[in-house]
Order: sequence, then structure tokens, then C-alpha cells
Amino acid sequence: MSRDDEQDYESSDPSHDQETWTSNLAWLADADRDKARERVDRLAGDRDLEAELRHVGFDGPKYLAFATEIARYGVAVIRGWIYRGQIFDEVARKSFGALPPEPHPGAMAEDADGLADETVVRALHAFRVKVLMAGKWDPAKGASLRTFFVGQCLLQFSNVYRVWHTAEERNHVIPWQPPAEQDWDDFEGDLLLPTSAAADSGAGVRDELRRAFGHIKDERAQSAFYLHAVHGLTHQQIGDKLGITAKAVESLMARARVQVREGRRTA
Repeated sequence: MSRDDEQDYESSDPSHDQETWTSNLAWLADADRDKARERVDRLAGDRDLEAELRHVGFDGPKYLAFATEIARYGVAVIRGWIYRGQIFDEVARKSFGALPPEPHPGAMAEDADGLADETVVRALHAFRVKVLMAGKWDPAKGASLRTFFVGQCLLQFSNVYRVWHTAEERNHVIPWQPPAEQDWDDFEGDLLLPTSAAADSGAGVRDELRRAFGHIKDERAQSAFYLHAVHGLTHQQIGDKLGITAKAVESLMARARVQVREGRRTA
């Protein structure tokens, strides 16, 4: 903003722009106003909006209203791209670097809300400090405030995703794929040994678990058995992981016990 513009702004009635301010703020929440024929008007509205926010120091009730609307828009966009599997392409298009693939299919969609929320929270801070306060947004370059903010969201998503990816790889369990037989010893510390078992009976318990698992034919019953026997999860925890109720897990465990007994009889 030029000095003349600043003087004109400062000499104006602070109350007469309320209607214009409200109208400009509405641009942020109206996704239908991105049509090409409205581009010039939208950028002009964004410029007035940015000038108003700069006048109040990007703080206070007006900035809070702005941040709330642009955050809603950002969450909707990022979450939508995650659900559609489009987020990787958008990050690559911005040249923010290639992201590692999902640790397992559907992992991002399961955590879409959390990923989008954390991304936007980080983006809001960076956008305020590094873009708006630093005067980095220039309407003459053709990008609206929303577009610029989504770009910041994509930058922040790259960081959020990499942290999430590392944690997901470390913590995720594929229930129906137990470790190969030669790796079962690695779980010795996690196996739920009977309280009456002697310390030297661990190997026998592990052998029994291997044989029992081999008798269970139903994949979900395998899942329930594996998560309980090896990882010590409760029925509720197993249900949360498999997307079923604790009562359903109880039924799966009962089915697993039947299959194990039948397998032992025919062995």
C-alpha cells in the first residue's frame, strides 16, 4: 500500500467499511466464487481485506474471523485431497518434494481429519508470520489469499505427513500377517505367558502359539487372536483397530478357540 493510500485509509470513517469488510470476508468461505469471470473482483476484494487486516496488525476480532474462515476452507481442501488420493500430486505440483507412499492402503484416509487439522494449524501460523506480516502476498501476481494459503498448507502437509508416516510405520500392525516363524523369538518379551508358567517354558508357549495360529482359518479371527496373544490388546482395543465392536471381537475369539480345538483333534 502506498503512503497516499495509507493517508486516504486513515482519514476515512472507520465504520463505513463494515459492509465491504463483511463482503470481502465472505469470499473466503464461498468456493463457488473461483470462476474465471470473477477473478478480478475477487483479487480486488482480497486486496481490500488484506489492507484491513494489516491496519489492525493481523490481530484482534477481525483477524480471528479471517483466520477462522480461511482455516475452514483449508481443512476442507486438504481433507478432500487426502480422501481422493490427490494430495501427493498437489504436493509434487508445488515442487515440495516427493513424499513416501502410504505405509498401508487407506492409512491416510483413516487419519484424514487429524492430518488436515494439524496441517492447517501449522499453516495458519506460518501464513500470518511469513506471508501476511512479511508482505509476501502480492495480488498483482494473480493468486488469491485462499490460493496462497492452500499453498502454505501443502508445504506444511509435507512436514506433517513425514512425521505421521514414520510413526505409522513404527506402530502399525498387520493383524493377519504374523511374523515369519524364525522371527517369533523377537516377540518373547511381548508374549502373554500364563502366570503359572515357569520362565523356561517360554519356548513351549511360543511353539503352541505357532500351532494354534495355523489352525485358525478365518482372517478376522486370526487378527483377533494375534493381537491379543502377541500384543496383549483388549477386546475393545482390537475392535478399534479392526473397526468392529468389542462384542464382535469376543465372537471372533470364540470362533478362533473352536478352530484351534478342532485342529488339535485332527492333528
